Amino acid sequence: MRFIFYDTETTGTNTSFDQILQFAAIYTDEHFNELDRLEIRGRLLPYIIAAPGALLTNGVSIERLHDPSLPSHYQMVRTIQAKLRAWSPAVFIGYNSLRFDENIFRQALYQTLHPPYLTNTGGNSRTDAMKMVQAASVFAPNALVIPLIDTGAPTFKLEAVARANGFEEHNAHDALGDVEATIHLCRLIRERALGLWTTFIRFNRKLPVQDLLQHEPVVCLTEFYGGPFSWLVTAIGRNPENENEICVVDLAESPEELSEMSDEDLAAHLRKLPKPVRWVRTNASPILMPSEAATDIATAKQLGAQELQRRSSVYRTNRSLRDRLVNVALGDREPRAQSIYVEQQIYDGFFLNNDQEIMFAFHDVEWERRFELSQQFGDARLRKIAQRVLFTEAPECLPAEIRFAHERESAHRLIAEQAEWLTLPKAIEQTDDLLKTANEQSKPFLMKYRAYLAQRLEQASGKAA
Repeated sequence: MRFIFYDTETTGTNTSFDQILQFAAIYTDEHFNELDRLEIRGRLLPYIIAAPGALLTNGVSIERLHDPSLPSHYQMVRTIQAKLRAWSPAVFIGYNSLRFDENIFRQALYQTLHPPYLTNTGGNSRTDAMKMVQAASVFAPNALVIPLIDTGAPTFKLEAVARANGFEEHNAHDALGDVEATIHLCRLIRERALGLWTTFIRFNRKLPVQDLLQHEPVVCLTEFYGGPFSWLVTAIGRNPENENEICVVDLAESPEELSEMSDEDLAAHLRKLPKPVRWVRTNASPILMPSEAATDIATAKQLGAQELQRRSSVYRTNRSLRDRLVNVALGDREPRAQSIYVEQQIYDGFFLNNDQEIMFAFHDVEWERRFELSQQFGDARLRKIAQRVLFTEAPECLPAEIRFAHERESAHRLIAEQAEWLTLPKAIEQTDDLLKTANEQSKPFLMKYRAYLAQRLEQASGKAA
């Protein structure tokens, strides 16, 4: 088994509309011995604004955003994709990656005409080191030191946890430094809590998770919302629109009492927090442990093994109750809104085989031929993305009217009054807010960045007119 530990530094936290500025990965064997590594930075896309707070955190200068010696975003992603393909198959591990890095990396692939699911296809799988650290705090409390913030609450920030556990040389908020810190923590978990490590590696694929939930009548599920919450649950159904989601019910809930509720009362009851009925994403490394490992925070534990087994049996054999619970849980969800923006259309369907063949061909032909090739895409998303790539990489290869349309669109994106992404006016406002409390170290950068933003605003306004 091989591992790919990776991390990103980005222009902000919006996984649809921000971009990667730095990507780092270390490829190891099963004992964490390094086999290869990659560290690469890229330039800012012309229609994206970096959040001032992100630049302060990452230490990225204005000059570096536009450094001509750095590869473009497209060139950077091409390099990353080729290297990760060469290392595959492997287990991808990041820190808080399933919530952030995974999603922004998928967008980077998608927005440069690459298949977006690299980390969980082609024999690859993924897990999240932060989930391991969180699970260790509950099920192996002596394995790691979990630092506390001023309020006495635990913090799971990578920089704090790594330092508390002996990683003193951590170059925080640098992608490569964060990768090295993640490897350090994973090594400690494997050495001190081998069972926990083995469980996470086992459940980095959806089929073992599905098999566990199907065949084990009682399982301990743990999630973190500021702090840990654990439930002893049993599986009661699957999302008919998403096979990767399995519905589970907290066995602290009496099946007899739920059965007697009216539909209205049942719906109201299931909305209480924490929710009695939950969805487990089998492809997102859920924290699942044997029922006997449950701690006292799982309130159903006090019922005893016999009653837990009885309740599980009732839920699993009472199809009417199962269907009611699943339907209420489904009905309580807001449908995913359709978006007019190509970035947010990433999950609007898989690409057909013919389009995938054109995607691969697109990267291999001369730039002069790519626009003509892009017109063969059946998927409108891919035609749009191909034109954007051409606009940023070789605008002279676009027909004049399409090039001018992209110039206007790019300018409008930068100055839009109502937008889901960071615009120049918003960035100036954020910079002004940061300047109010800035220290002597950060103030010069913020003042310089504000002047840069104002200059870009003037330029964009002229192009959009």
